[in-house]
Amino acid sequence: MFRSSFTAVGASALAAVALAACGTTKKPLAGTPGIAHAAGFRGKVDDPRTSINNHLACIQQAGLPVGNVTISGDPGLQIGAPPAGPTVQFLATPGAAQYAQISGSSEAAEVIGSALLFPNGGSDAELSKIESCLAAGVSG
Repeated sequence: MFRSSFTAVGASALAAVALAACGTTKKPLAGTPGIAHAAGFRGKVDDPRTSINNHLACIQQAGLPVGNVTISGDPGLQIGAPPAGPTVQFLATPGAAQYAQISGSSEAAEVIGSALLFPNGGSDAELSKIESCLAAGVSG
């Protein structure tokens, strides 16, 4: 008797799990044109310059002139005028930033989380402010 009750409970739990999965929808293929404007689409790509830890606002509040740039297809920041002003390139992950530095493609850069900071001709005071802003939210 106990065994048949257990089986019935187990079967109903399995049925509940199976029914719960029925409400899922098919996800669109990556790169689908116009998907960001499609009905029901709520996702968006976070911009590392302005998302959770707003690095752009932090650098602006530090009194440094800064603008958004794209570096080799990656989001970045230009502090001051190029080529003397420091440049920040954001990669997808901290590991990607470390790899870029170790592999030699970004030897002159300092890795701070997923950011590569190229000091160029920036002063120590300027670089210290930028480093503080980029380190916000970085663990370890």
